[in-house]
Amino acid sequence: MKKTFPIARTALVVSILLPGCSSVTVLRTQELIVLRDSLGVQMDSLQKKTGEEQATQSEMLRLIRADLQVRFSDLEKRIADLDNRLNENQYRLSKIDEKTGQFQKTLEEKLNADSAQLGSKKAEVEKMFQIASGDFNAGRFDIAIGGFKDIMVRFSDFPKGQEAEYWVAECLYAQKNQAEAEKGYLQYIKDSPQGNKVCASLYKLGLCYEKFDKKKSKDLVWKKLVDQFPDSDEAKIVNADGKATGKK
Repeated sequence: MKKTFPIARTALVVSILLPGCSSVTVLRTQELIVLRDSLGVQMDSLQKKTGEEQATQSEMLRLIRADLQVRFSDLEKRIADLDNRLNENQYRLSKIDEKTGQFQKTLEEKLNADSAQLGSKKAEVEKMFQIASGDFNAGRFDIAIGGFKDIMVRFSDFPKGQEAEYWVAECLYAQKNQAEAEKGYLQYIKDSPQGNKVCASLYKLGLCYEKFDKKKSKDLVWKKLVDQFPDSDEAKIVNADGKATGKK
């Protein structure tokens, strides 16, 4: 849209009202009219260009907003996914904690039960061992053998259950059944090489071999006794008397 400038309008009025003005004035008026038209064209072009730039900027702004909206939407989705995963992991952890607590409770109950059972078995084996030892001391060797063998079968994992094997051999030795006693001592040494009756078994083996008149065998077992257990009471007896006698 063309705009009429005040200067050009005034010049036109003056040219009409003053027909007698000089030709310079008329030319000046024409120049102003031409300038007005030129400015109008420039203004139209500028307005068109400005409109196009505004449209371009508006489109760019729209695209930017759409891109940001998409990015924000994607970000919100990712945040929601992370939140869901976090909740799921927390749920799993709570289940793990729950199972761990149940497992610990079950384990504690089992340990307490095992401990109580172990205490009960210890008391039982001690009582049975005391009874069998009483029969042995009273000379009831057959009954004592039955008691010690029962302990061996029922409490083989207990120290007293292992030691009972030695006492069976002792009962046989007390019955002067040195042949079976020898087997019992040897079996005890084989089954319980770290047992607390190994020294006594080696010593008694020597006495058995002495009874069988097997001097070489006796010397070998007593040498082993002295070499491996030099501080034991049995080794001291052997060192004090090369042919130890008496009962252990």
